[in-house]
Amino acid sequence: MSKTIAEPKVADEGVTFTVEVGFTDRECLVSKNALAHLRRMKGSGQTDFMQTYREFEDQIHSVARRLVVAGVSGSPLILGAAYFV
Repeated sequence: MSKTIAEPKVADEGVTFTVEVGFTDRECLVSKNALAHLRRMKGSGQTDFMQTYREFEDQIHSVARRLVVAGVSGSPLILGAAYFV
């Protein structure tokens, strides 16, 4: 049986996505503030939030997985700019 994880989507607050840790899926949201912070760190010009998410997807998912393992609560789990400093 194969499992399908929803594609990331732009929301009012940022980009929603799902990470899998162990056998558990966790809904997450990387905030627009965090995406803007990542964009500034790279020195990118104007790009949309989904493009920024895609450029930093590995880093964003890594942070999300660490937060899940650390037991951070919330549904969705919200990743703010402070997690990317």
